[in-house]
Amino acid sequence: MNNNYDIVYISPEPGSLILENKNNVIELHPLWLRERALNKDLLDPISKQRKYEHSFFDTNLKVVSAKISNYPSLEITFSDSFLGNFDINKIKSEIGWIKDNESPPEIESWKSSLQINRIDWECLEDPIKLKTMLGDFFKYGFCIMENTPSENNSLLHLASKFGYVRHTHWGKLFNVKIKKDPTDTAYTDSALSSHTDNPYREPIPGIQFLHCLENNVSGGLSTLVDGIALVEQLQTELPEHSNILERIKVRFRYEGPSAILENWGSIIERNHKNIVNRIRLSNRLDYVPALDKKSLDLFYTGRKRLNELSNDSNFQIQFPFQKGTLLMMDNYRLLHGRTKYNGNEGSRYLQGCYTDHDGVTSLYRMLSNGSKATRVPTEL
Repeated sequence: MNNNYDIVYISPEPGSLILENKNNVIELHPLWLRERALNKDLLDPISKQRKYEHSFFDTNLKVVSAKISNYPSLEITFSDSFLGNFDINKIKSEIGWIKDNESPPEIESWKSSLQINRIDWECLEDPIKLKTMLGDFFKYGFCIMENTPSENNSLLHLASKFGYVRHTHWGKLFNVKIKKDPTDTAYTDSALSSHTDNPYREPIPGIQFLHCLENNVSGGLSTLVDGIALVEQLQTELPEHSNILERIKVRFRYEGPSAILENWGSIIERNHKNIVNRIRLSNRLDYVPALDKKSLDLFYTGRKRLNELSNDSNFQIQFPFQKGTLLMMDNYRLLHGRTKYNGNEGSRYLQGCYTDHDGVTSLYRMLSNGSKATRVPTEL
């Protein structure tokens, strides 16, 4: 035993390691442990990738002995005579007994009462302020930056701070302004109901940026809704209907002059922790299969209610874009839209792009463990 109340001992059969403290006990498989050995000769010093093939291990591997030396160091001898070095805190973090310092904050669902925080772009040169802002992004699914450079196409440089810009059939950047013969309602001055972007794409873009270059019209407020809060409400009101929105796979299709794109997925999706991590809601693009009447009755009622909630003022926040405003939002979690504006008054010009989640998550982890966090290199 030690001051951290961790005990290790070997189970008689099948030779697994038992880790125990005053609150928890777990049996750890010998192979699971062997793959986590930290011996320097086993891991690449830069990438931390293994230098061995775990498929070569004996499937009947056993733990022969184990001892805590200088806490949190743990030494384990296996039945193939290998002596492995381990960190108990890393093991406890992976099995969920303690928090991983690198992991982003847990999500927090929100409604219209959420106070909107904005941060000046230049403040993000401070790693502490950058990490705080990213923490809010993981909690709430969005963040708003002000006073960014507002030259045309400057979004490519701004977004590269957070990840690689995804090239789609719209290009690397897309221009959100009134267009003649628009191919999308976004290119008019009409209101846009709450929706997620590109559910027809595989993979669906994870993070969307919208950058304001010019705005001198009334109206055109940006709207955001937390999809997790919507599902929580739907589960309370119509649990059976909500469940069927998770089970049924829906076809999403886009057909335009430059691409025909299709993807299948449920309207509500959960991750390995059973937490809602994706909403696909785009009422101009979804086609449910021809299922039995009972299933479709539940589906249509549930989808209708989810759409109603997504445009309910109790769940929606609204805010104006001004020149230099940059919105970063989680396209898997949040629904966005805008209020109607009068395009005859002047110009409302935004540029948008997409990146993936791994860039933001990587940046947060690097800031958390003290690594030197740099901008993602932009392509020439």
